[in-house]
Amino acid sequence: MTDRLLCGWRVRSAVALPELLEWQGDDRPPDLTVRLGAVDDSLPGGRTISPWLQIDGTGTGLLEVPMVGRFLVQRSGDITIAPQPEAREAEIRLFLLGSVLGLVCHQRGLLPLHASSVVIEDGAVAFCGHSGMGKSTLALRFAQRGHAVVSDDVCVLDTGSPAPVRPSFPRLKLWRDALEDAALPTEGLERNRRGQDKFHFIEPQAGVRGPIPLRALFMLRRAKHGEQEGIERLSAPLDILAALETGTFRMQIGRALGAEKALFQAHALIAGTVPVYTLRRLPDAPPGRWLDAIAATVRG
Repeated sequence: MTDRLLCGWRVRSAVALPELLEWQGDDRPPDLTVRLGAVDDSLPGGRTISPWLQIDGTGTGLLEVPMVGRFLVQRSGDITIAPQPEAREAEIRLFLLGSVLGLVCHQRGLLPLHASSVVIEDGAVAFCGHSGMGKSTLALRFAQRGHAVVSDDVCVLDTGSPAPVRPSFPRLKLWRDALEDAALPTEGLERNRRGQDKFHFIEPQAGVRGPIPLRALFMLRRAKHGEQEGIERLSAPLDILAALETGTFRMQIGRALGAEKALFQAHALIAGTVPVYTLRRLPDAPPGRWLDAIAATVRG
C-alpha cells in the first residue's frame, strides 16, 4: 500500500487511510506501522486509566472500543488493531486518527490539543473546545474561503520547534445541519458512526504537508445567560494555563505517562508566545458570522 503522511511521520498501514496525504519524503523506515491482528483483552501490568484504556509501565496502551475493536499502541510505533466483526472501516479510522493519535502524541512528548485548525496569514489558527462547540464547522467555513485545513479535532504541537504545528489531515467531521448550511450534500459521504447523523468530509483543495507556526488559539465557549457574544484576549497567565490544560486532548493519558511537568512547560511556552482568545457565541449563532472577526483578530 502507499505510505501516508501524518504529523510528519511516515505511516505504513494495513488499513486504508484515505484521509491522509501520500508520503513524499525520504526513504526512512516507517515511523508508525499499523497492522491487523489478535489483541488480548487486557494489558499485563496495565493500569486502568478509563473504562476504555489501559496503560502499562512501558507506556504501551490498550484501547478497547465497543463494537469497533481493540487497539494495541506501543511506544515503538507499532499499532495492532483487532476489529470487531461488525466494525465499519470509517469507525476504525475514526478511533485510529483520534484517540490512538492522541496516545501516540503523549507517548512521544508532543502536545495534542482538542482543536481543529486552518491556515491564516501563513500560520495555523486553532479552534479549541469540547465536542459540539463548532470546531470543524469553523474550519469548513474557512476552507470554503480558500484557507487550507491543517487538522481536525486533534491539533498536534511540537513546542520544541520554531514551527510547532504538525499538520495531520484535511478530513472534517460534520453534522448534517452544518453541511446543509454550507450548501454541501451528504450523498456519498461516510458516516462518522452507525446511526449518527455526522459525516466525514474531505476538503479537496485542503491539506498541509510541513510544520507551520501557531498564530493564535481561540477557545470556543457558549455564551451563558446574560453574557455577551464576542472575542476577548486572555491576559492572566493562570487563565491561559487553565484554558490550555482544559483544551489538551486526552490529558489523562499524559498524566498516566508521568508527563505532567512536560505538559505544564508546553502550556507555559504557548501562553508566553501565542495569543489566546475566548470566542463566546450563542448556541444557535451561525458560525459564518465570526469568520471576518477571527481573521481580523489574527491579522491584528
